[in-house]
Amino acid sequence: MTRLLDRGPATPLHSLYAHVPFCTDRCTYCAFATIADDPGLHRALVDALLGELDRSGLAPSSLETVYLGGGTPGLLRPADLEALLAGLRRRVSIDPDAELCLEVNPANVTTESLTAWRDLGITRLSMGVQTFVDAPLRELGRHHDGDRARRALDALAGGWDGPWSADLLVGWAGQRISDVEADVGELVRRGAPHISVYGLTLEPGTPLLKRHQSGLIVITSTSLNHVFDEIWSSTLSSAGYERYEVSNFALPGARSRHNQVYWRNGDYLGLGPGAASSHHPLRWSNVRDTRAYLDRRRAGRSVRAHVERLAPEERLLETLAVGLRTRDGIPLADLDRRFGVAWRPPLADAFAELTAGGVLVADRDRLRLGELALTRADSVVSALARHLGRAPGVPSA
Repeated sequence: MTRLLDRGPATPLHSLYAHVPFCTDRCTYCAFATIADDPGLHRALVDALLGELDRSGLAPSSLETVYLGGGTPGLLRPADLEALLAGLRRRVSIDPDAELCLEVNPANVTTESLTAWRDLGITRLSMGVQTFVDAPLRELGRHHDGDRARRALDALAGGWDGPWSADLLVGWAGQRISDVEADVGELVRRGAPHISVYGLTLEPGTPLLKRHQSGLIVITSTSLNHVFDEIWSSTLSSAGYERYEVSNFALPGARSRHNQVYWRNGDYLGLGPGAASSHHPLRWSNVRDTRAYLDRRRAGRSVRAHVERLAPEERLLETLAVGLRTRDGIPLADLDRRFGVAWRPPLADAFAELTAGGVLVADRDRLRLGELALTRADSVVSALARHLGRAPGVPSA
């Protein structure tokens, strides 16, 4: 039997993520590496991020996407944000048409901040609205209310020419069908070019999980998941949005370029506390504690907390898992180029079964899920993993 290979992504490293951990609030559902905002640490973090890039030895020849996430990178003062972007430009060529995305919260979106971000070269904004209903916003630990979110959206409409995205969170305790309809409808009426809809999950170590474990009702019944999904997907489809990934909807031309790197299982470099990187054949993640991260950088020590070399079988399943969550699916030629033809035989029976059931569509040039099966991506990949695990000589996934 021909052994499964992993030759790595077809495209070189051209995407960078920088994690800015500062937050004015701590959302009860958040499991990301965050710290209470401390403006006195902003420049120290910028210096550490740039130092990490220098130490990595992986500075791309050019960057096509830069994503500043968190935390709330929109909290960085313009001078510190300018220092970060200028430092990147001194070290790496950034393509003239690169996507430079900044995560922001409604509380820090103003006419003045929008002007500053635009002047610094930010081309895309991603704002966490979550909901316009005040009570769950308070329960979730958000510091903005519905009216503040609306004012931020008004500022975007009047003072931002580039693409932007708004996130919604569904599944909070007591959420009704009418709440979902109202939240999605308001973003549509306000012309959001891109809308992400995420289900509320109970992440380890979060206050929300602790409340759940104490017996409190903190999320809606899973029986409503399908109902809620049908509401937002049909509403957005009718309004001209393309569901190009399970949780992401975009008007024509408004897709997130950076996120598509993840969904193609491409290489990317992550900087900052808790940030993850993937560069064939390795994947690694940084220490999560911000002060420990800064201390290690000052001492010239590595900030990596975990490094692993993934087996071809693991990378294949990852590639299927993320790629099948997208409407475009996965080009068969890409799978053949990266993994060799040995990836096909172990999965042939599963493909035949899923294709016959209309779940999987195997076009001449790509593999994708059927129109009504997009939300079943996780269960489909689980089925593929079981078949791959039964293949002779292949470890169980």
